[in-house]
Amino acid sequence: MLVTDPLLTPEAVARRCGLSRRAVYDAIRRGELPAMRLCNRLRVRGEDLDAWFAGSVVQPAPTNSVKELRKLSHAPAVTGSFRALMREGDGTETA
Repeated sequence: MLVTDPLLTPEAVARRCGLSRRAVYDAIRRGELPAMRLCNRLRVRGEDLDAWFAGSVVQPAPTNSVKELRKLSHAPAVTGSFRALMREGDGTETA
C-alpha cells in the first residue's frame, strides 16, 4: 500500500472536526474511527476520516401529524407528572 495522503494525528482530526482530543481518542477506542499505531503513535488516514463523517450523518426523525400532537396534549396526565401538577393548579385534573 502506497501512502500518498498525509496521515492525521488525533489532534489534527479534533481540529478538523471541532471536537476535543478526548472525543477523538474515545471514537478510536470504541472502534468508530479507524486508526493505526505507527511507532507507538496513533494516526488516522484521511479516507477513514471521510468514511467516519459519512457514517455519522443524522437523519431527521419523522414528525408527528398535527392530529397526533393534539391527541398527546389531551392525553390523561400520569399521577405526579408535571402535566398532572399543572392541571391540578388550573382545576382541570380529574383524578
